[in-house]
Amino acid sequence: MSPPSQRAFVLEQVLDEHARVPAVIGRDAGDVITPDRTLRDAALALLVLPGPSDRRLAIQLLASLREFDDSEYPGSHELLDVTGAAHPVGDVRTPADQALAAWALYRASALLGDDGLAAVARDRLRQVTEAVTEHSWPARLDRTGAIVLDGASPLDQAAVLVLAADAVDDGAPEWSAFLDAAALHLERYVADVGVWACLTPRGDPDTVHGHRVRASALAALAWSALHERGRGYGHDRAAGHARQALLHIHAHHPHVGAGGYWDRSDVSSVVRVDPVAALHGRPDSPFPAKLVADHALLVVAVRRAAALDGGSDEAAAQLKSLAERAAAELERYSDPQAGGVFQGQGSWFSTPVDPTVPLARHVMAPPRSTGSFAVGNTTYVPFHEKHALTQLLALRALGDQVPAVPPGPPAPAEPPRPQPFDNDLSWVTSAPLSEGLVDVPGYLRWLRSTASGLGYGLTPYRAPLSLRSDRTAQTFSILHVVSDLLALGEPVPNVPGALTGVFATQNPDGGFGEQPGLPSEAFTTYCAVLTAIVLGGGDHPAFDRDACVEFVQACQRPEGGFGNAPGYPPDAWHSHLAALTLVALDARPEREDDLVAFLLSCQNPDGGYGNLPGSPSDTFATFRVVDTLVALGLRPPHAKQTIAWLRGLQTEAGGFRYRESGAESFVGSYHAIATLYVLGELPADAPACMRYLAARQSSDGGFSRAPGGPSETTDEGFIAIQALHMLEGKLNRSWAVMMT
Repeated sequence: MSPPSQRAFVLEQVLDEHARVPAVIGRDAGDVITPDRTLRDAALALLVLPGPSDRRLAIQLLASLREFDDSEYPGSHELLDVTGAAHPVGDVRTPADQALAAWALYRASALLGDDGLAAVARDRLRQVTEAVTEHSWPARLDRTGAIVLDGASPLDQAAVLVLAADAVDDGAPEWSAFLDAAALHLERYVADVGVWACLTPRGDPDTVHGHRVRASALAALAWSALHERGRGYGHDRAAGHARQALLHIHAHHPHVGAGGYWDRSDVSSVVRVDPVAALHGRPDSPFPAKLVADHALLVVAVRRAAALDGGSDEAAAQLKSLAERAAAELERYSDPQAGGVFQGQGSWFSTPVDPTVPLARHVMAPPRSTGSFAVGNTTYVPFHEKHALTQLLALRALGDQVPAVPPGPPAPAEPPRPQPFDNDLSWVTSAPLSEGLVDVPGYLRWLRSTASGLGYGLTPYRAPLSLRSDRTAQTFSILHVVSDLLALGEPVPNVPGALTGVFATQNPDGGFGEQPGLPSEAFTTYCAVLTAIVLGGGDHPAFDRDACVEFVQACQRPEGGFGNAPGYPPDAWHSHLAALTLVALDARPEREDDLVAFLLSCQNPDGGYGNLPGSPSDTFATFRVVDTLVALGLRPPHAKQTIAWLRGLQTEAGGFRYRESGAESFVGSYHAIATLYVLGELPADAPACMRYLAARQSSDGGFSRAPGGPSETTDEGFIAIQALHMLEGKLNRSWAVMMT
């Protein structure tokens, strides 16, 4: 059965029967994640969805929008709960959201032929523009519009005000005057390269916030509108500014190897993890992400900017490439079965500037972010959600198209030969680690201190500062704690309780979440299932084994690989976790040959593997592909070349670069060591590698990614303990394959 078109998906799965717009759903309307409604989404729905012949829909969307009207003060509430009651935190005036609502009212007046409504829309927008100019373009005002709550000046807000004023302009002098003032204001964001995403309350560029894709795309639209007006302040420079904003994104924000564009870059136009900006700048995650909504805005902005006169042929070619890449990401993150588009993709970084492991979460997002969940002191947004904003912008960018079903993987030129895998997890190590290699008693004290309720947290600390995780129990951590306890010959306390905690995280769809009630993922399902298996809980009465297998199998995409959730785009990383889960449950992928073909298509001529076909080789993806093939009972092809490539990445310090010419990486080193181990080999200099790992034990007993640093999480501890056992040839090979 073919998926619905994007417009049909929004109408049938996002909107309710009254054309109200919940902020976030899961895969479809049967899984509403955030039923609360935002003014922004309601306004955007009215701007994007109805056409000239959709009178009934326009009336419904208008009624939904008018539910936000504030009866006591001019303007609109900005957040309603599922019952329609106004949330107190929504009793503010965000200029861009208020302007978007006024613009939507004007759009409705045109669709319905209602001159009175047009007058209301202009009056609403006039109130916003007057407040903004009076208070120096603030980010947020109080409910009365008289008190500044946030004196910073985000570029995206100024851009939306320009677009709204341009749309409602009826020729009255006030609109030209405002747009001239806005054009003058926009000049302050223009940098030597690109444009600043925000100004400080003093009016200076916010260099901590840096450059943002969303702000640049909206600014390009605003400058395009100013240029098209052909008169007024700055219209002669507007086209150049629009191109500059977009070309900066194309030059500095590409996601190398995976396509698309990161959402941000710093003051030096470098995409990087920035804890200082996250904690001391405007609220945000420290981690860059690839947001599908940003790509939709890029498509719309480039389409408009490319039509402007002026500009070189080279600039035109670069803008065309930008639009094609952005549109390709929209199509890649479309759900080919259920329809709609996912929210995006994140990544772990081996260094602040080296994205390595694909992550279907935006981690460390600000508390109460749209669609977010909290696990202890960490908030994250699952990227397999479907946000109303993203659905509407994707519809605006690509039109009412049906998601294309991706082609299957190419047939491998050299099918791998069988190599039986015993999957024997009845034992872990053949002997203890050598005496004095690391402080095992100190590590065990640290590890046991992560106990929390029926599970384990990422650290032993209850309320740490900085970005350190706390000890709140989560599925990801218990796998590593259990594996290390067993590897070090220690009993796991209260196994029945631990299994009860694990199975409490299974959802009705069969998958497992990070905690009870949190969304299912292939990632957390792997962690839960392998923990249960090694603790003897494979036949536990609380475990719905068949539903779990069904959930994991549903994560396989037409390309052959698995994503982190049903319909979500595949990669080698999540294919590995899904395949191991199935093997642990004595099941197989439904289209195993397609999975193998997908994985083999990730191999490069150097012998390594990328996370996607055509991506550069790295140690992370190389382990994930090789390990999956081994677990499926296959001999990885060109293994000698893979071994030579990996050994060539070892540094004099003993660790491994995660890719050629890449940085030395603690986590990347584990993946190199583990790949060699499952292939029956060791690093060229194993003693140096052991010293490299041991030097990263912190004084509290845990492990850090850098010598002398504070201990990090149970993940780093797992890496050190498991890898050291491999380097001494003492870890059960099947354990190394299955417990990662």
